[in-house]
Amino acid sequence: MKLKFITIVLLLTTGTFCAQSTKTTDTYKDIVNKTDVIYENLVKVRRDLHMHPEISTQEERTSKIVAEYLRGLGLEVKTNIGGNGVVGILKGGKKGRKIAWRADMDAIKTDEPDVVSFTSKNEGIRHICGHDVHTTIGLGIANVLSQQKENLEGTVYFIFQPAEETFTGAKDMIADGLFDMIKPDEIYGLHIGPETSGVINVKANELFAHTKTLKVEFKPNTDNKELENFMNSILKGFVRNIEQKGSPWDLISKISDPKIGLTNQETIFKDYFILQGARLNTDTDKAVTFYNASFLETDIKRVNNIPLEIKKQILTSKFKDSFISIGYSKDYAGTPINDAELTKIASQTISSFYNKEMFKPLYGQVPYFGEDFIFYQQKVPGVFFFLGGSNIEKGIISMPHSPNFAVDETTIKYGVQSFATLIFERTNSK
Repeated sequence: MKLKFITIVLLLTTGTFCAQSTKTTDTYKDIVNKTDVIYENLVKVRRDLHMHPEISTQEERTSKIVAEYLRGLGLEVKTNIGGNGVVGILKGGKKGRKIAWRADMDAIKTDEPDVVSFTSKNEGIRHICGHDVHTTIGLGIANVLSQQKENLEGTVYFIFQPAEETFTGAKDMIADGLFDMIKPDEIYGLHIGPETSGVINVKANELFAHTKTLKVEFKPNTDNKELENFMNSILKGFVRNIEQKGSPWDLISKISDPKIGLTNQETIFKDYFILQGARLNTDTDKAVTFYNASFLETDIKRVNNIPLEIKKQILTSKFKDSFISIGYSKDYAGTPINDAELTKIASQTISSFYNKEMFKPLYGQVPYFGEDFIFYQQKVPGVFFFLGGSNIEKGIISMPHSPNFAVDETTIKYGVQSFATLIFERTNSK
């Protein structure tokens, strides 16, 4: 997700606030000031988490740290939800809307060396996707909002999720009764992206391309090569606008291009089909030949129609008598789908209190990435953001999953300030 890098300064002077009552303006100034006060401590928390990364389903230490921190703020805390999941509940002084904030906690197995001085102490495990920063921002938001309890007209639920990298954590928490114990009206979350520290990106509807693996079954054929060529020609017929050449990273690097990248309204990443790979295999024991193909598609309607279109072509070909079945073998519903109205409201809310230059809308869908935040959005309307963490002058590039992944820690401050503001405003909205 290498987006256009833009140097940004988060302005929080009197001139950046829209016309509010003195009391409301003072509240937002207080959120900013309180964040400044706890910033150094949040950096210590983040570095501790970074030095003790835990892979999916093994986040015991991280979970305990999160629970203890939330209890220290006076929040009601529930633990061991869907494994190591934690939920903190902050009830405001008055009745209002119920808003959820989600942060993920797990790290990744990798043999790549750490690029920061506070290196991982767990061999073969690193936070190279930014979840240590996500967790820290979530704790920071809980801290500053707990200090606004009397002014908070509603309830905030802080969801700290395990196992995002395995795409199971959200489902496990939901299956374990998450939405029986909390009843949010809206849910929000973020992921570190490669923009400059403090830059926020968002768009309505899908953030990523849909990733699918197609499986077609045939009876054994006398000429598998001809069958494979036939199927390849069908799949290549769906390719449009983007053709993958080289590695996925070669394409991802173009996301930041000012002419065709995601922040340009004329981006090539707005409407595309990318064929990732295809192969033909024969299971001699079952006397079945399988054709598998993986692809990326931005249009969900096309995703649903592709198997039907392929089946029609097979049934009018010489291979119709050997055809058995077709379908998707892997349901990787990995693209958050942002509620259009809430995305608009959130964008207007944040940009009304901060320098508008920090808010950069996206016009396309990011390829090759996924997020299980979608499973919350299937239950509750919500918005998922990207928060930049790069600092080019310091050589810090926050490209998730890249070997040299690092984060400019000032983004912790920006994340807490901007999203605590958003949550406060949403809980107090009528």
